[in-house]
Amino acid sequence: MEPLFLPLNCDFTAYHVLLPMQGKEFSFSVHNIPRDKASLQHAMLECNEELRTILRGVEPVVQERLKQSYDLSTFVLELKDILERIVRTQPFVSLPTPAFYSQLCANLDSVGWEHLIWLSDELSSLHLRIFDSAGREHIVLVDLPPGFPEVAPTASANLPIPVDLRSLQGESLKDIILQYESAIETYQDFWDVMEDVDKRVWVMEPDHPSRADAFRRIALGGHCSLSIVVDPLSPRSVPECRFFGSDAVISPLRRRLNSGLRKWDRSRPLIANFEEVLEITFPSAQETDKEDMSADCGICYAYRAQDDALCSDVGTLQGSVPDRVCDNPNCARPFHNTCLLEWLRSITTTRQSFDVLFGHCPYCSHPIAVKSTHG
Repeated sequence: MEPLFLPLNCDFTAYHVLLPMQGKEFSFSVHNIPRDKASLQHAMLECNEELRTILRGVEPVVQERLKQSYDLSTFVLELKDILERIVRTQPFVSLPTPAFYSQLCANLDSVGWEHLIWLSDELSSLHLRIFDSAGREHIVLVDLPPGFPEVAPTASANLPIPVDLRSLQGESLKDIILQYESAIETYQDFWDVMEDVDKRVWVMEPDHPSRADAFRRIALGGHCSLSIVVDPLSPRSVPECRFFGSDAVISPLRRRLNSGLRKWDRSRPLIANFEEVLEITFPSAQETDKEDMSADCGICYAYRAQDDALCSDVGTLQGSVPDRVCDNPNCARPFHNTCLLEWLRSITTTRQSFDVLFGHCPYCSHPIAVKSTHG
């Protein structure tokens, strides 16, 4: 369709223009057009709020095109070109239908407005709050498609296992809340167990555990640690375990764990079971010197590796934590595998056999070896 020019006065010095494009119709006005229509150098452009928002950031370009245009038709073509360029990078967003708003309000009435804690300006997403039987707060993030409720919404929450949404009585927000309430109650024992772990021991990782985290790295002291992954559906069973530290310290712990699992009692807290099986007492953050708990790399003095080149060189992930420890129990310094590898490569006395480098600890000169690749 062609643009429509509507004169606003008898002198034809002002026009209201309707510009159809891609199923939309943009309207604007141009004033101070000279009677001879020889130039728009002194013309003024007035846009409605929608068009002003679209053109935000390119106003100088629009004004320059207006001043350089010889007549109104030329400028309209220039403006159309600008709008088409914007559309290619930022497509126009269609507003929801009136039925969308009424259905959304009806759904929130059904859920209860007390559950709503945030709603986006575009009404395309919202956050719903749920409290479980222990009083923990959970936030469900819901994305509403333009075709809601005919098109089902999507949702997510901070849970150890994502909820597989299934329709109960339709595709309503009430259905989503019911399914998340059911899932949340499933993990009550899991969160009780993890909160007890966080309270009793020194957790090295993650720094700020979320309710989705089933992993904990627990400090054992002497630069040694225990990594556990708890089963969210069976949190009191024996978790996946991995020890980090000097072989002189962690080898006996591995043997005790393998031979003492018969002592594991699911009625006891997880940490109490570990202390019984491993025959140790875990140090707590409140009663232990931080220097003894530290696992910063003895070469780069950081906890997480940050060197992209080193990490890509040996196939490890950026941000890896120290995963190699000096086997001398009087030293037991931790190192990033990448840092130790580069250190050994820089020492002329280092020898290599296949993919293993053999050298000495930078601190105590105790023999130490590191693989040049991870497999």
